[in-house]
Amino acid sequence: GFKLFSREGEHWESTSTPEGDVVVAVDCTQDEAILSAGRSRELINAIQQLRKAAGLDISDKVEVFFDESPGMNSMETSVASNASVFEAKFQGAVPVPKKFAPSWSVVLRSDTVEIGGSAIEVSICRPAVAGKDGLSSEVEYFLSTLEPASVVDKTNLAVTVDGKETTLTQGEDFWVNTIAKLRATKAMAWV
Repeated sequence: GFKLFSREGEHWESTSTPEGDVVVAVDCTQDEAILSAGRSRELINAIQQLRKAAGLDISDKVEVFFDESPGMNSMETSVASNASVFEAKFQGAVPVPKKFAPSWSVVLRSDTVEIGGSAIEVSICRPAVAGKDGLSSEVEYFLSTLEPASVVDKTNLAVTVDGKETTLTQGEDFWVNTIAKLRATKAMAWV
């Protein structure tokens, strides 16, 4: 017969019959948080597959960049909502849009995967020092030759271009990696 349900929780309701039977109705609607967490898990899986294909050890650090179809931002929204999950899983490496990758980033492995119905290009890259926008190509070349670990403790770097010495300051002209640059410049609110 027809039974009325009384709301007992946000996502479920239950009722019982005079005979003692219990019926529970569960709301299986997927909200944006659930969909976002699912897309993040799919991206984590894609990153792990790329790391495996590149022969990387779990201790090997990488920077991760993604590119989604023009006009789409569901992957960025998902990463933003789950940034702490990525940080914990990948030693602080949070995937960011490819447009923020230094031009000298070395791609170790890349693939286009379908995540949440969209084609997403995912790239794992060798960690690279990041430079401020608008640096000369000579200074960018200099930064491209540096290992991030070699500049962690450096406040300033001196580079001579065409006989003119230039001093670069960490946190203004260069950063240890792209995430540090994005955090310092607040180019992305969620990193």
